[in-house]
Amino acid sequence: MALSSPDEPGDAPGYPNLRHIRLLEAAVRLQSISLGADAVHISQPAASQALAKLERIFGVKLLERQGNGICATPEGEIVNRRGQRALDHIREATQRISAKSRMARGLAYDRLESRATITHLRALQAFSETGSFTAAASYLSQTEPSVQRAAREIERIGGVPLFEGSHRNIFLTPEGSLVAAKASLALREIDTAHEELREHAGLFDGRLLIGTLPLARTSIVPTAVVDAVASYPRARVEILDGSYDTLAHLLSIGRIDMLIGALREEELPKGLRQLPLFEDELSIIARADHPLVRVGRPTTEDLTAFPWVVARAGTPNRAIFDRLSESMRLNRGGEGYIETGSLVALRGILKESNYLTLLSKHQVSWELESGALAVVEFPVPDTARTIGLTTRKGWEETRLQKDFIAALRRSVAKRVDPRFIVPTHAPVHALAKR
Repeated sequence: MALSSPDEPGDAPGYPNLRHIRLLEAAVRLQSISLGADAVHISQPAASQALAKLERIFGVKLLERQGNGICATPEGEIVNRRGQRALDHIREATQRISAKSRMARGLAYDRLESRATITHLRALQAFSETGSFTAAASYLSQTEPSVQRAAREIERIGGVPLFEGSHRNIFLTPEGSLVAAKASLALREIDTAHEELREHAGLFDGRLLIGTLPLARTSIVPTAVVDAVASYPRARVEILDGSYDTLAHLLSIGRIDMLIGALREEELPKGLRQLPLFEDELSIIARADHPLVRVGRPTTEDLTAFPWVVARAGTPNRAIFDRLSESMRLNRGGEGYIETGSLVALRGILKESNYLTLLSKHQVSWELESGALAVVEFPVPDTARTIGLTTRKGWEETRLQKDFIAALRRSVAKRVDPRFIVPTHAPVHALAKR
């Protein structure tokens, strides 16, 4: 796709001038370039030049004649829709910080809404990503003074402190974090516009950014990825591991597209929603030749004779273990226990010792199938968890993302007992705060 030179100093090719996105929306809505130019307070010649720049950036024709007016081409509809979604994120940020602005609320709203640029958004996003202006400059391939200048400009425009600290110890205020998150989401919409345009042209080489929690990352997600990319051999897939809090944050700022794993019963971070896929239960897992595996049906007393490997504190798995440990009086004091969030380390410990662990069979499906590990036949009550997909509220998928979700459901159908699969039409497990 042909890309023009940047429209604003420091902008990367592929990112348009936000004023031009506003112009495109007005021209499409009013079915007239001249009326659109009036709506955004520029001359018609300037509007024609701006729209031509947009077409060069996205490499497509955006508008066409229809009767006595103009309308968006199919490609123009993609750019306009994604562009407006980007502006919506900026609008939401300005609405939320304007109450704290040093200026009158309406003025602060108008200034940020109309004067924030891609340069400002990228500087703020880069600082948020890297934690310093030096690293942000390297991230953007710009000079540090130019990045600092852009970041401080958006702070002055909104009249709200976005940074605090001094010298090399500078960090974002709560308002700065909020605006940086919305900036990241706005930029992701522009990136997605390019991806959708390429899909529209039959070039399926977009990005799929997946966050995975322990239960899903071993077999369900890999199976789905292999299935999906069979139809998208040029797609770029990135799978990230991490804690729930880390991945939920990356999801909320647009750095990943979805999060797959155990759903949370407590209140969700604002702006996220959960979609259930299947119900899962935990089992006691040990090496295949463990004494308790050979026993057949051990008693509670048998379980207390062996040490345990447990999940990190604060995780749903650990909460279930602690509850069972108390109710069944499992002895963790005599021989101690090992705490780990690493499935690789856990599997190694189980294979080399008499340790036990509480785990989903899906997390060690390959080891169970190969005979390296086995399930201890002891009923473990009240361990059911809902496994599913967490996305941003209002998220609009590309075709690649939509087809991956379909592949994910096929993976679940292939690897999960049908009795535990949640129907596609089932209600959402939990919704974002409104």
